[in-house]
Amino acid sequence: MNPSDVFRKRNLTKVNFDYEDLIGKDFSDSNMCGVNLKNRDIHHANLSCTNLIGSDLSGTILFYVKLRGSDLQNANLSQAKLWDTELYGADLTGVNLSGADLFYADLRNSDLSNANLSGTNLRHTNLEGAILDSVDFAGCNYDVDTLNSLSKVFQANLKKYGNLW
Repeated sequence: MNPSDVFRKRNLTKVNFDYEDLIGKDFSDSNMCGVNLKNRDIHHANLSCTNLIGSDLSGTILFYVKLRGSDLQNANLSQAKLWDTELYGADLTGVNLSGADLFYADLRNSDLSNANLSGTNLRHTNLEGAILDSVDFAGCNYDVDTLNSLSKVFQANLKKYGNLW
């Protein structure tokens, strides 16, 4: 077994990660519902198809992390840094992304219904096919690339409440 695979396909809901090095680890297909990863550095990790419902990832560094198909419903990702993060097809219903940095993040086909994106950096973020019902775009920074990835309805909403970079 590869040492980075020790967390793969596990029930990790009661694990205390306070003293664990999480950089580059594989958590794919695991249950991490409600875990506390606040202010941690877990860049280059694989969290694809992982249950992170209600987890606290606020202030966490998630550079180059794979979260494809993960369930992040009602998770706290406020102030998180998600540069170049794969969130393709993720369930982000009700997630708090306020103040987060989604620079070059891939959110294609993800569900962001009722998400709080206020003050979020959405520059170069791909939101093609994303469900954005009742999303709070207040104070978001975005660019033309992000705008062009949205349908006309959501483009109007982002222009109204966000800030063109």
